Amino acid sequence: MAFTNSTRKPTTPGDILLNEFLEPLHLKIADLAEMLNVHRNSVSALVNNNRKLTTDMAVRLARAFDTTIEFWLNLQLNVDIWEIQHDERMQAEHQQIITAAEMVERKKAQQSVA
Repeated sequence: MAFTNSTRKPTTPGDILLNEFLEPLHLKIADLAEMLNVHRNSVSALVNNNRKLTTDMAVRLARAFDTTIEFWLNLQLNVDIWEIQHDERMQAEHQQIITAAEMVERKKAQQSVA
C-alpha cells in the first residue's frame, strides 16, 4: 500500500475550530459547548487536541457553523492517516499483514499437499 509521506502534520479539527471559527467570532469554549449542547469539557478537549473528533461532534459542528459533516471528518481523517504513517511501531505491524492473494496461495498450497 503506497502512502504519501507529508512531513508536516495536517491541521487538526481543534486548531481549525479555534483559529477559523472561535477566535474570529469571539466565541469562548463555553459558548460553543452551549451552542452544541455538549459539556464544556468535550469542547475543551477537542480544541486542545486532547480528543479526536467524533462523527457526532462533526454533525454538531457542521450544523453550528453551516459547514459540512465531511469538512470536519476529513480534517480528522487527514490527521489520523498522517499519525499512522509516522508511527514506527504501527508501520512494523503493517509489514506483517498478509494480503488476500497471499492467503489464497497458502490455502491452495496446503490443499495440494493434503
